Amino acid sequence: MKLIRFHLKPVTPWMTAWQADTIAGLLAALYVRAAGVEEAELKLINPWREAKPTLVVSDAFPDDLLPAPANLALLPGIEERDRKKVRTAAWLTQDEFRTVQGGSLPRLFDRPRKQPFRDAVRLRNSIDRTVDSVGEAGQLYEAAGQLLAAPGTLTIFARVGEDQVKWAADLFGLLAEAGFGADAAVGAGEVELAGPPEEVTDLKPPGIEDGWVSLSTFQPAANDPTHGYWRSFVKYGKLGPDLAVESVFKRPQWMLRAGACFRCTGEHRDWYGHWINDEYLLPNRVRKDLRKAGIRPGQPAYALALPFRWVEPGA
Repeated sequence: MKLIRFHLKPVTPWMTAWQADTIAGLLAALYVRAAGVEEAELKLINPWREAKPTLVVSDAFPDDLLPAPANLALLPGIEERDRKKVRTAAWLTQDEFRTVQGGSLPRLFDRPRKQPFRDAVRLRNSIDRTVDSVGEAGQLYEAAGQLLAAPGTLTIFARVGEDQVKWAADLFGLLAEAGFGADAAVGAGEVELAGPPEEVTDLKPPGIEDGWVSLSTFQPAANDPTHGYWRSFVKYGKLGPDLAVESVFKRPQWMLRAGACFRCTGEHRDWYGHWINDEYLLPNRVRKDLRKAGIRPGQPAYALALPFRWVEPGA
């Protein structure tokens, strides 16, 4: 699959984390609205279900930074006094990332490390649950959002078929039109496409086949490699707004953060992870109600993988 990247210019704060599975789910929902269920299932959703993805996306990263691999502090050559600084490094420049891909430790202390994001507050109305509205008095509360700390762009990588670049660009065009995440309907998560997609050729060093690093929030498949390093969390997701159901809450899902890295003994692949079926994703009552309506929801939890030189600790 071809590796490309999109640059998105944030216009307003976003209220939802730019994680790969959320981005992919939104692209699918927007595709259904624009082209219909049949086309979206044929070209995007069914390939996800069948573990033959036609599109795999990364998380969104600030400007040209990339997530630090989870084993960064275990690479050889780190002095003990610097280990804490290395362990807390969350972002690498692309030059630093390529150095780690090759199995070496970059010079991490040659420049100051600044937080690429800043908090932004958005006011929301409190809902009176007895009348399912803001009520007569109405109360406001603050909801936490984020913005880039300095003017710039968000970068999302994608793997697509050789002849599917325009198709992927059209999907990201739909995202720019709709906005991203919670409160998009009232102006949050507004972004603009900062140019056409770019082909990426410098993040696949030749001759590296023994490991891989993920640029995505994802959930491993049963047969994915297990020898590795990662940071995990439990995600409490919701169904998209297009589905009228009794409860929008999904079952909690154990996910790995971008930067997870693994040793592999077979041929290096462009992606890992899997499609989370509705039986693992939704409460039984919600799942049955949707199936009666002919709807089979799921969650694309795929990882966009890059080659990564595997180095055992202490080697």
